[in-house]
Amino acid sequence: MSAEIDWAKLAGELELKAPFGEYYCGREDSQRALELIIGEDTLRGAVNYYVRANTGVNTQTGSELARSVLWQLRPWSAMCRCYEIFKGPNSVETRRAAIELLRVVADRRTLPWISEFLQDDDAIIQAWGIGVLDQLLFSELVEPEEAEDILRTAEQHISESVRERAESIRGYLRSRADPAQGLGGDGGRCSE
Repeated sequence: MSAEIDWAKLAGELELKAPFGEYYCGREDSQRALELIIGEDTLRGAVNYYVRANTGVNTQTGSELARSVLWQLRPWSAMCRCYEIFKGPNSVETRRAAIELLRVVADRRTLPWISEFLQDDDAIIQAWGIGVLDQLLFSELVEPEEAEDILRTAEQHISESVRERAESIRGYLRSRADPAQGLGGDGGRCSE
């Protein structure tokens, strides 16, 4: 039972057509194509499954598989679902699980949300919020300059754990900017 994908139609939906043929397709285009093939509702359902499993509502296995698939695809529909859960009238445990998942699913489009996470009343949501920024920078999905305002806010945050994570992020960014810093001072050169 195999289904044929109408690749020409899909390329049109993704606006990959050019007058002389197709444009080059990048990683984001292929991720979006997979999101459409799998279905946005299916991916939003994977978020729901993971969140339920991590709030004790669903004791079935498979939540880590759902998380890994979402991490691999980083679908916008999943990011939006995590944010909807955070914003909705849900229990704090449910909201926490959504932000924890967003930490690995997020891409640069979620950067504006991090300030809201840091302003939340719940200390764990604040910690997962700075974790989202950490992962975006570590995965090089955002440039340090894009995150500077949020990082400065986190460095002055009321929560010690948020401030500590911000300090850790700063250290990582320094070592990334100067690779010799983390290599024992010799810049990684071989000595004779």
